[in-house]
This record gives sequence, structure tokens and C-alpha cells, in this order.
Amino acid sequence: MTRLRQVAVAAVLAAVTMIAAPVSGHAMPETSATDTSARVTTLVVAQDPSEPGASTEPGPTIDPAESERANSAKTRTNFIVGGIALVLLLTVIWGRRVRTKRRNAA
Repeated sequence: MTRLRQVAVAAVLAAVTMIAAPVSGHAMPETSATDTSARVTTLVVAQDPSEPGASTEPGPTIDPAESERANSAKTRTNFIVGGIALVLLLTVIWGRRVRTKRRNAA
């Protein structure tokens, strides 16, 4: 039974890690295989519109209602997948319990 608990805990931790990684907002820096000794960070604060090639077009507009709908849809999908995973885990645990009882009864 301890082996089953270890597997269940490992599966839960793996699922939480996969779900929490994108949510944390920490981006992994890109590294190249050829140059790992020096890292250069460039920050563009503003662009002078008088420069050639500079555009004065506004950027995309983000609708808060649309992003909220997308977030709620993603949350709903995560709950559905989590429910399915829970049902499968309970089925496996129940099946092992039944198999153990049959083995001990024989």
C-alpha cells in the first residue's frame, strides 16, 4: 500500500508542477549552446517616431471581458481534466483493492 501512495503522491506533484509552471509567470531565459559565458540584456524603453522605420500605429487593444472569458474557459477545462484524472486514480485504487482482497481470499 505504501508503494501505491508513493505513486499517487508523485502523480499529484507532477500534475501540480505542470499546472503551476505556466501560471508562475517566470520565463526561462533563452540560452544558446555556443555562447553561455556572457548574457546581454537589452531593454527598449521608447522609440523615437522621427526615426526612419518607426511606426506610429497603435498596438493591439486587449478587451478585458474577452481575456476573462478565455481565463474562465481555461479554468473550466482544467477542472474537467482534473476531475477525469481523479476518477481514473480512484478507479485504479479501487481495482487494486479488489485484486488484493481476491488474492488474500484464495
